[in-house]
Amino acid sequence: MDSKKRQAYNLKLSNLKFFYFDLGNKWISFLGILYLFHFPGDLNWKIWSYYHGLFVNIIFLICLSFEFFESMSLKLNHNFKKCLRIIVFLILFFVLNYQWVYQTQIDFNLVGYALNNFVMMFHELIPFIKEWNIVHFFPVLIFFILFDPFLILSNHRVDPYVLLLILYFLLVWNSWSSDTIQLNQTPSKRTNQKINRYLDTIPKGTNIILIVLEGVSRKHILEINSNFIDYSKLNGSHFWIPMPHTSKSLYTWMTGESQLYNNRIESEKKVDEVSLPRVLKNKYSYQTQMIYTQSIYFEGMNSFFPNIFDKVWDKTILESKYNEKFDFFSWGMDDRVVLTEFKQHIDGSKPFFLLIGLSQTHSPYFTIAKSDISLNKVQRHHNALEENLRMVDDLISHIRSNIKQETLFILTADHGESFGEEGAHAHNYSLYNQEVDVPFLMYLIQSDKLIIPQVGSSIHFKETLLQLMGSDLESKDNHRNFLNSQYLPFLAFKTWNSEIQRGLVKEDKKYIYHSDRNILYEMDWDERDRKIIKDSALREKIVKEIFIESSK
Repeated sequence: MDSKKRQAYNLKLSNLKFFYFDLGNKWISFLGILYLFHFPGDLNWKIWSYYHGLFVNIIFLICLSFEFFESMSLKLNHNFKKCLRIIVFLILFFVLNYQWVYQTQIDFNLVGYALNNFVMMFHELIPFIKEWNIVHFFPVLIFFILFDPFLILSNHRVDPYVLLLILYFLLVWNSWSSDTIQLNQTPSKRTNQKINRYLDTIPKGTNIILIVLEGVSRKHILEINSNFIDYSKLNGSHFWIPMPHTSKSLYTWMTGESQLYNNRIESEKKVDEVSLPRVLKNKYSYQTQMIYTQSIYFEGMNSFFPNIFDKVWDKTILESKYNEKFDFFSWGMDDRVVLTEFKQHIDGSKPFFLLIGLSQTHSPYFTIAKSDISLNKVQRHHNALEENLRMVDDLISHIRSNIKQETLFILTADHGESFGEEGAHAHNYSLYNQEVDVPFLMYLIQSDKLIIPQVGSSIHFKETLLQLMGSDLESKDNHRNFLNSQYLPFLAFKTWNSEIQRGLVKEDKKYIYHSDRNILYEMDWDERDRKIIKDSALREKIVKEIFIESSK
């Protein structure tokens, strides 16, 4: 009897060992664990279901199907099976890591966007991988051990699979949070510069230059040195954009329309006709020009900007023109080209409106100094911004010396940039101030007068500027003029190509709704005094208003 029990026990143990050592079972368990636990945030059903949408579930089922057919001993070429296994794993792995790093759900719209812009997205692969921490790399180690291409582990009869899974669980459980790197910066030279909060009018025929920095939040610029502008005066002000994405933001600056319901510019003739450049040209006889060191052949910009400006010079034109003189990178080029172009095309003989879009502060944060490539991304971004603002100083100096007519210089950004705040990286998927609160100032160059509104928004920029020019707008409303004391901030936010967050600024409050957690936060403009709204009736009312306003 004892012998039979021992035989039965040994048989069960043998079956257990077979199950454990069977490669197919290991693959299935590994893929299942990766699918179940490789996502950001807390372990609760709401967050889990958000990051496990239809696209992720389909990819996971494809992975399981491959293992199922493998277990059916289908006669497939061995090398083909290995390649197929690698491909399906890498797709699932990169999808889950993208969701984790950028904290957004990958759906078919986002996949379609990536395929349509594959070349541009490919250039972002290295910056994306640089955002990974050890928990993001660890599945590759487990994959390598299971795959064991050089038979190192098999020959030595080593099987650390369970140990690695335990370590992986610990890493997921203690998933990292990135701290923002603090920079030692040089104070501005103009520490006693007076600022004005309000402005009623500008002289007739004033030239207007709008410089839009790329991916710079207000806090990034506060202590940058300048010969003309004390950027520290931006501290305490707030200026919001509705969506942290370049093409959408530029569209808003020119039209006052946010189009939060679309992921790309949808040019409409009736909107184009009343865009800021068209009004300045048709009503005030301005020359309208655009110098943009990125490409407009992206997300519908090429069907919009050439229609509203007299002349557009973008990266494609500048690159062919200055191939030997200025360096280029995936998303843009050396922004010093702007000064060269300005001197060639702008003489001040007629009033002009010039939109300048820069690029160096776009990831991977391009700098002229080649040695900067070894620096961390925060320092590279800072150095690129310093280079941009030195060019801005040179431009102001040139205008002051060569153009007699008053020139209104406006500096802002298309959106901010995240460096780990709130768990976010880069831009697009966070509505906290590091991505939607941008610098905004006006500087009358010949008068040496600095204007910084206490609060404002890009959706009200067009109307505010036209009121400065004395425009008799049919719907003139001081509540929409951020250079007027009666201005009332009201702005809806939405993340780009994602439903992860929606938000609202209303009077002295800011609200952010996290759809992945079903949580509504209330805070002040500085995002202090943050609290979760738990009153169900109040919560439902505010969330409803957020969705109505952010769907327009």
